[in-house]
Amino acid sequence: VWMALNTNKKLTDARRGQERHGEKVLNRDISRGYEAVPIPCVNGVDSEPCPENFKYIPDSCVTSPLNIDRDITHLQHCSCTDDCLSSTCMCGQLSLRCWYDSGRLPLDFCQREPPVLFECNHACSCWRTCRNRVVQNGLRARLQLFRTQKMGWGVKAMQDIPQGTFICEYVGEIITDAEADKRENDSFLFTLDNKVGDVHCVDARLFGNIGRFINHLCEPNLLAVRVFTMHQDLRFPRIAFFSSKPIKAGDQIGFDYGDSYWRIKSKSFSCQCGSLKCQSMHSLIRHVYSMNRTISICKI
Repeated sequence: VWMALNTNKKLTDARRGQERHGEKVLNRDISRGYEAVPIPCVNGVDSEPCPENFKYIPDSCVTSPLNIDRDITHLQHCSCTDDCLSSTCMCGQLSLRCWYDSGRLPLDFCQREPPVLFECNHACSCWRTCRNRVVQNGLRARLQLFRTQKMGWGVKAMQDIPQGTFICEYVGEIITDAEADKRENDSFLFTLDNKVGDVHCVDARLFGNIGRFINHLCEPNLLAVRVFTMHQDLRFPRIAFFSSKPIKAGDQIGFDYGDSYWRIKSKSFSCQCGSLKCQSMHSLIRHVYSMNRTISICKI
């Protein structure tokens, strides 16, 4: 009887393990071929289907007249013929220097206050393959949309990614701050923080790319950098994510949503990133410490 029960337990545990680890491929490419690298969607956690409540777009869009200055004659541009290697490159000077080194940001790139990057544009004399063109070349890293245990959908790297690598852009609908205040769902808003003119946001709720699924991590491995490519209207920078540290294949990628986000959202839910530095864990520890201190005082 014991052998029969033990065998049955092993078979049950094995079946549950298969169900738990059996990831289902829900979509071979959520970008529908708009990205140079396919982005599959998998779920090995529950029965949630592939998200279809948005339209995948590779570049940010507008649904109202914003009058973005795209006049080619207004572009500051370089006259380089040397792959933009010299310090005289105008685009490099606009960025303080040409930061890209073999297509990546260098290790000494300031992550606390990242400089604004100006890539070469279609008014420049350099070749389309010059070293100062990275974000405009689009997504190149292999990523996967996957179902997490506690954080809904998330994004993981499917290859080892060195520090300073461009991962993807945060794409969505460009709207004014006033329009953002009117919208009920603010979960996908990213403030452009341009410090020039009126404030604008990118809303990836209805239109977006893989960037809309990137979760908050208290120990982030992504860095958001403002970049200009095909226009230089300072009100509308592109938000590009670069790896802030080496990322291993299989690691979830994420960035810090910021204190202002959690001041609002902490009333509704808490962070589930599981990091030892997780702010939710620290809040719980402070709460327990406060309770213990109160109990101690009451005993006295």
